[in-house]
Amino acid sequence: MFSSFARLKTETYKALVMKFKSIFLVMVSATLAFTGCKSSTGEAPLAETIKNVKVETVSNGVVQNSMTLNGKIKEKSLTSLSFRVGGPLASLKVKQGDFVREGQVIAEIDKRDYQLQLETSKARLEQVEGEYSRYKQLVEQKKIPENTFEKIKSGYLMAQTAFENAQNQLRDTELKAPFSGYIFEKFVENYQTVGAGTPIVSIIDNSHLEVVVSVSESQVNRVKNDKESYVNIANAGVNQLPVELLSVGEKAKSDGLYEVKFSFVNKSDLQVAPGMTAEVTINCQAEENQLSVAQSAIFHEKTSTYVWIYNPSSGKVEKREVKVTLDGTNGRINVSSGLNNGEQVVTAGVHYLVEGQKVKPLKAPSVTNIGGLL
Repeated sequence: MFSSFARLKTETYKALVMKFKSIFLVMVSATLAFTGCKSSTGEAPLAETIKNVKVETVSNGVVQNSMTLNGKIKEKSLTSLSFRVGGPLASLKVKQGDFVREGQVIAEIDKRDYQLQLETSKARLEQVEGEYSRYKQLVEQKKIPENTFEKIKSGYLMAQTAFENAQNQLRDTELKAPFSGYIFEKFVENYQTVGAGTPIVSIIDNSHLEVVVSVSESQVNRVKNDKESYVNIANAGVNQLPVELLSVGEKAKSDGLYEVKFSFVNKSDLQVAPGMTAEVTINCQAEENQLSVAQSAIFHEKTSTYVWIYNPSSGKVEKREVKVTLDGTNGRINVSSGLNNGEQVVTAGVHYLVEGQKVKPLKAPSVTNIGGLL
């Protein structure tokens, strides 16, 4: 019985040894197989990463250049009015905010002294005028010397000038509106004595209004190429009102910006007032048949500008330098050189690509499957 138990123990031991040998051989084989797959450098090769990208095909066409600027509404003109003569103010007929029409009398100076001056100069003119007529006949008849007549003629002309001046001064005692507008400010009160040139009121011409904006040096030429512009004035409920380019400053202001003015007719139904904030959208026509790409396709390295060109045959991308001109509308950039019509450029993820990297263009979602969810 003991011998049978010993024999069984020995056989069990042999079986366990054989099992461990088999396991060991499998592990060694796997290790050798793994080692055999390593590269000569001792590192396992990594699978090539193929990145999904969005591409577009370069095409040419007429591209619109657009920019939006903030500005202020300003009156066409703000003019201070004054008398050309002085004296007591007899009548000031307006108050601040009044509307006046062209030629309407705004204020009057006491006419008394100017009427007396006119009557005196008129009497003097009538006196020398008769004398001038008599001496003119005598000199024509050669009864008096020529120089005697010249003195009479000189006196007559001086009297005539004095009379005309007195007429003008009497006329100037009335201050009239040079154009239709609103009284913006009143500087004097009734019965106050004023001198010639003293401001009486200021008047605003609101028949046309201006939108004043400031642009940088790089924007000046773009503004000068203005084709059509519109103004939005939020506080007046004005949207897309056409405006006309009035002027572009030839010299920068102290802040380094150039002043640009647009004008528009102030129609009666507009609730626009000087001082309101406004937003001007300027559209400039670019050259015809100019290539353009999405703004997201452009990236910069140091002082150069690049895009990634996608090669469908190799499935790889190539970095190419381009020259850009004007910013276009709807996130487009106009390209003057570096691209050819029909080439494909990457338009998303351009900062995460490397030269020669393999990529896979994303398919554009169909109109009925927005976002590719179906």
